[in-house]
Amino acid sequence: MTPARPSRLLTAALALTAVLAGSGCGAFDTPEARPCAWLDRSSDGANDTQERTIVLVDRSPSARPDRTTPPGDRIPDWAATVLAVRELAPSALEGGTLSAAGFDGTRATVSWAVHRTFVTPVKGNGTLKKDRRDGRRDCLRQRLRQLAAEAPGTGRTDVLGALAAAGDQLGSQGGRRRIVVATDGLTNTGCADLRSAGFDGTGEIKAAVERCRKAGELPDLTGTEVTFVGIGHAARGETPSSPQTAWLTTFWSRMCDATGASSCEVAATARVRQAGKHTRAGKTEPEVTFPAVAEQRSGRTTTIILPGSVLFATDSAELSSSAQSALDDAARRVDDLDPVSVAVSGHTDSRGSEQRGRQLSLARALAVRSALAERGTAVASARGYSDDRPSCTPEYHEGVPDYAAMACNRRVEITVTVRR
Repeated sequence: MTPARPSRLLTAALALTAVLAGSGCGAFDTPEARPCAWLDRSSDGANDTQERTIVLVDRSPSARPDRTTPPGDRIPDWAATVLAVRELAPSALEGGTLSAAGFDGTRATVSWAVHRTFVTPVKGNGTLKKDRRDGRRDCLRQRLRQLAAEAPGTGRTDVLGALAAAGDQLGSQGGRRRIVVATDGLTNTGCADLRSAGFDGTGEIKAAVERCRKAGELPDLTGTEVTFVGIGHAARGETPSSPQTAWLTTFWSRMCDATGASSCEVAATARVRQAGKHTRAGKTEPEVTFPAVAEQRSGRTTTIILPGSVLFATDSAELSSSAQSALDDAARRVDDLDPVSVAVSGHTDSRGSEQRGRQLSLARALAVRSALAERGTAVASARGYSDDRPSCTPEYHEGVPDYAAMACNRRVEITVTVRR
């Protein structure tokens, strides 16, 4: 057999190099040997006009299970949630750079696991392109799961800090810019701290945005497309009602708008998975709590207190879908008490006119009365007290509204009188 000429060997080598380059792998970094090596190639000197995409994954304590989480519990699957976003399809990333980071409580602890990787366009026929893109999707899923599993650096959650770090990473160059954030949205530090939020009404949202503006904590995301997914889906702690989740969604929409982003999409959807049997313990953090059903006893009366944010949307007397579970529980509790009589009263905060407060509080009391009747619980009376009987005072401190106190006062009470 005649030995191959050097020129033919060189031609073959160059052809092989071209094939491997088309797959996104280096000449000696074959897809079979290191199929995900493309994620680790930084491209800081890439064209300024190209598209740049950043993925942020919440790894704070509330977004991850711990040893107290029962095996089999349904918890957020951040990798699957992120990959369901249309803009993160492998074909949509080609020709641009990709960065990905995990975040928790400070801007400084944002951890970049993918740093400005240039995603080369795949080559080949339709079948080959699909296979290569599927491979890239699997690599990205694996990397995002690693990010979500990393131990948090702090015992806090700071979504605005993560967005600020992403803004720094994007820089000021031209081209399309987008950020996708997978988070439960339960920030508990800085100007957007939600630990005292009432989760009812837009007034406290406006105040929080203004507070962040004055504190200089709103990142500049001018011209950036921002997408939030997973809002309200924590891995542990309390679960918000549908109206409370809607409030959270509005909260982050308004915060996002205030950053100057060109578009803001905020979704309360999340893919879930089952918690494993041997979940590592994570840090604890100050918990964001949601108003919940409470009970007070005094002599022959027991008062069941239903927060307005559990039952109704803002300024509405129409019961939400999530209110049904709370009303089921309330009806069972009333029945257990074996009442002599049952009364329902509606209450609002002090904002708005007195006439509107009385109309709304009465309409809400009547709505709860009807719902209890449908469950077989007879209610003797229903009244609306507006803000005449506040449960939490004061609602203002030196002219500054206390939105948690206002949320506490927006409630419906079921007063049950029992036999001696």
